[in-house]
Amino acid sequence: MVLLTGFCGTSSELLIKKAGCESIILPNNKIADSQLLIEKISLHRYDYVFSFGQKPNIKNKLYIETTARNMAARIQTNFEYDKLRSIFEANELSVQISDNAGTSFCNALYWNGLNYIYEKGIGTKMIFIHIPFCKNITDSEWFFDRILTAVKNMQMRQ
Repeated sequence: MVLLTGFCGTSSELLIKKAGCESIILPNNKIADSQLLIEKISLHRYDYVFSFGQKPNIKNKLYIETTARNMAARIQTNFEYDKLRSIFEANELSVQISDNAGTSFCNALYWNGLNYIYEKGIGTKMIFIHIPFCKNITDSEWFFDRILTAVKNMQMRQ
């Protein structure tokens, strides 16, 4: 079972709405975003959580985030991100592996989600993926379709 998350008013919301599967559109509130995610994870045993946010200054490219930070502390994802990268690349998407999920909403959600998963010892695998702002996507229909196809392919490989 898969859960997708995206932030309201961003390119990630448009991607999530196109997915047609279980998802949460987050309200862009650091506390509420994390509460909504943790509530969903606590009620359902997801195999995967794919969280999406938008990153400025990238064009037609994805950033797979490997690490969430809270001041000096770090949490590494439990997601097989190299497999995901291969699947994205097989779907003709340009991918960068990153260990910096940012300093605001994206990182806060990632930190709180991973922290909950690890503290509770559940098997859910979570990944955070940055996508471009809509204005930096040449063909959003094609781009979003490729991302969602890759997500489905990852799910089928479990």
